[in-house]
Amino acid sequence: MPTPGTDVTLCTVDELPEGGMRHIEHMGYDLLLVNLDGKFYALDDACTVSWAMLSEGTLDRGSNAVVCSQCKSAFDLVTGKPKSGPAKFPLNVYEAHVVGDDVIVNFTY
Repeated sequence: MPTPGTDVTLCTVDELPEGGMRHIEHMGYDLLLVNLDGKFYALDDACTVSWAMLSEGTLDRGSNAVVCSQCKSAFDLVTGKPKSGPAKFPLNVYEAHVVGDDVIVNFTY
């Protein structure tokens, strides 16, 4: 059974334009927030290979992935799983949704 999380407001919808990526630190955790086609995705921001911040990488719209600027691993925005290597381990993914003008993430500590 999943551990219940806490809803945390990370930003407003207007603060992250469509196609944008943003690093957000919350309680010592580095999070990546992505707005792709009006849907928000939240994942760990550190690459599982190089520990580079994925928010400094690129967004691959065609494969719905974020690509690490250092090792070039691509991670699926929905599952956090690597789509291409050298990464072998997935990122943690957090449920993100919009309430009013706020982007809310269900964050499990």
